[in-house]
Amino acid sequence: MAVTTPRHRRWFAALGGSIVVGALCAWLPLEASAADLRQGPSVTVGTGQTVNDDIYAAGGTVSILGNVNGSVIAAGGTITVSGTVTRDVMVAGGTINVTGKVGGSIRAAGGNLTLNAPVEQDVVVTGGTVDIGSGGTIGRDLVIAGGTATVSAPVARRVSMAAGEVTLRGRVGGDVRGNVDDLRLDGAQIGGNLDYTSSNAVVLANGAHVAGTTTRRTPTEQGTRGAANGFLGWLRGLIGIFALGVLLLLLLPRFSTRSIDTLRAEPWASLGIGAAILVVTPIVALIVFIVGLLLGGWWLGLLLIPLWILALAIGYVVSGFLLGRLIFARLGWGGYHDVLALLAGLFVLTVVGLVPLVGWLVSLAAFVAGAGAVALVVTRRAQMRPAPA
Repeated sequence: MAVTTPRHRRWFAALGGSIVVGALCAWLPLEASAADLRQGPSVTVGTGQTVNDDIYAAGGTVSILGNVNGSVIAAGGTITVSGTVTRDVMVAGGTINVTGKVGGSIRAAGGNLTLNAPVEQDVVVTGGTVDIGSGGTIGRDLVIAGGTATVSAPVARRVSMAAGEVTLRGRVGGDVRGNVDDLRLDGAQIGGNLDYTSSNAVVLANGAHVAGTTTRRTPTEQGTRGAANGFLGWLRGLIGIFALGVLLLLLLPRFSTRSIDTLRAEPWASLGIGAAILVVTPIVALIVFIVGLLLGGWWLGLLLIPLWILALAIGYVVSGFLLGRLIFARLGWGGYHDVLALLAGLFVLTVVGLVPLVGWLVSLAAFVAGAGAVALVVTRRAQMRPAPA
């Protein structure tokens, strides 16, 4: 649904990798023990409090000020982790600030990310602005994607990057590789090779040094043909998702209306449940498939994947439908057909999806929040059915 330039692909690949890897690690604790599930406008683990479990949280503000003997998986507007987390931190939000010690890895996606904490394993982050302070350390690898990134913390092994502007100030034990628009080594000491793709040469300042070889590659320009192919891809995506939305409106009009009403009334609950659907469903499918190979019913695991994709696509439709209605209400238009509102909302969403960084964040939120609203409607409908006599 969006034009895929090389720069777009870098961000989508990094975000997709973060989500998949995060999903693989997030579901296992949930299956192994009873997780601590929290949601609401504000979710807080207070200073001095210790939680001996994995925390799954969704809310406008999520604050982990105490210690967690487990993992933290959270989604929200503002997320703060200042306490010690013995395992992994996996978060998505508008503003993310991590200053507490992390015994595992950090995987984060958001608008503004500030990390200033010792991390024993990997850090995988994507965001508009990423700042990894000198007060932190990264025990293994750093994977970073976004608009502007500054890394002052030492990295024990490798750095992989896909961003607009990257500044490295600390020591890197291994290689530095990736695609950037502008790369600056400000006093950084690179223990391995520097291999990057950019239209601009790297800037070395304040005694920066690369122990290995430095290789710069020039990005290939797509030209007019690439732009035309990208537009056709966007148009096909819009037509496809619009056709799905029309079918939903014609076959299930009341369900469609209840879904957008739920999304409008409970956006944070929808976002939290949708994030859970996004993360855990592929892992449930994998577990069911493996168990099915031993006990039978492996095909159920395979069936979950297309259902998962369909749920996310319907979620995007619901978000677009709500956006179209809000736009028409704002303009004071009445008496329109729901199909027109659907088309208008999806058109705006897909156009916004073309904007670097902001586009995929908005698209991801549309998929996730809409799917969460659909799940809420389905579960509440099931609960309203009378029990069999």
